Amino acid sequence: MKNAWYFFVRFWVKLAIKLFYRRIELNGTDQYPKSGPVFLAPNHQNAFMDALIPAVFIREPIHFLARSDVFKNKRMAAFLGSINMMPVYRQRDGLSNLAKNEEIFKKCRNILKSGGTLLIFPEATHLGERRVRPLSKGFTRVLFGTLEEAPETDINIVPLGINYSHYHKAGARLIVNFGKPISVLPYRADYEANPHRTMTALRDKVRTALSQEVIHLERKDANNAFEAEAEFFIPFFLHRTGGFSVDDDEMDFGKRREASLRALPEGHPHFRRMEVYRHEAERLKLRAPLFFIKRKDAGYWLAQSLLLLLMFPFFAGAWLMMAPSYLLIRNILTRYIADRQFWSSIKLVSYLVLFPLFGILLTAAAILISGRPLLSLTFVPSFYMLSVFIIRELRLPYRYLFTMWRSLLLKRRNPALLKYLTEIEREVLTAYRRL
Repeated sequence: MKNAWYFFVRFWVKLAIKLFYRRIELNGTDQYPKSGPVFLAPNHQNAFMDALIPAVFIREPIHFLARSDVFKNKRMAAFLGSINMMPVYRQRDGLSNLAKNEEIFKKCRNILKSGGTLLIFPEATHLGERRVRPLSKGFTRVLFGTLEEAPETDINIVPLGINYSHYHKAGARLIVNFGKPISVLPYRADYEANPHRTMTALRDKVRTALSQEVIHLERKDANNAFEAEAEFFIPFFLHRTGGFSVDDDEMDFGKRREASLRALPEGHPHFRRMEVYRHEAERLKLRAPLFFIKRKDAGYWLAQSLLLLLMFPFFAGAWLMMAPSYLLIRNILTRYIADRQFWSSIKLVSYLVLFPLFGILLTAAAILISGRPLLSLTFVPSFYMLSVFIIRELRLPYRYLFTMWRSLLLKRRNPALLKYLTEIEREVLTAYRRL
């Protein structure tokens, strides 16, 4: 029964994730172990979303460790337990609670000994930066503790790189890289001879492997520059602004760009230009770079304007359907959730709960207002579900069209700024072509 509930929840979360992210890529799935035990070691940049992603794209049920404070509410604790989540306690939770970890780690060892799949974030805490931080000791204690109890257990560590084009916006791009498995068994003899040195060596091995599966930039200036490029340049340069794919080269390009940014010295003008570009693009509400807008001629934009004008009643109707849940969630996030790393996962879970609830309320309201139950039950739920796809498919074309008109307005009002932004784009594209 528990497994049935787990797979039911996973089905709905997977559907929501596929709608939440504009583009999803899975790489390296062919080298994922055919059987357990498997220890998943993902990077941790986006709070709870980092746990949801592996859960929906890996066949076997996953057991997770999560920080204990999310288990304080009894109902939430019961729900999290039903989907294989276990609390892990930290020093800030008090010494009395730290003692509970031994029971949790015993469960982890039993999961691995029985051939299950266990996920622990080796960085321990989340941080919204594109780098892999030094790994904690906790996960190696679980692994070698399992070998002490069952010396022949062949545990495979899978470095899992989760890459987001944006951490909390809907419609972002998601790239999940499954790294080459690392067997723990060959480390057993060294561990028996020198536990501390062997645990350190394994942590270094996993960190190096994980760094290859994500964009890894230690310096803040390079990190910020890549953030801006991932949002405003890379997808448009690679023509990757829509659709789904499982076979693409965006990650390879990103790793090459990572290396070129790392090679730039601190204080390089590029880093400042990216800050300026991002600030001005957000201030002017430019949703696409100027070079992308210029690729299309006037005839294209005229036809696009006419088409989107015809589609506007459908888009507006869909937006009115979605607006109550969207505005409610946005208000909650901006008022009560200071850590933006939780925004995407809260949005996702909130949509799962509020979407059917508002659908029922809208249908009930239509029945009361129209007095025609059959017609309301036929039309309202159908258009309500269709509205998700209408907004998803038309939102970007409208944004690009508005960006085109804003660029024309900018050309008239502030040609000097337009010229400067165009020069920045030209420099970035020149660097891209060298890659």
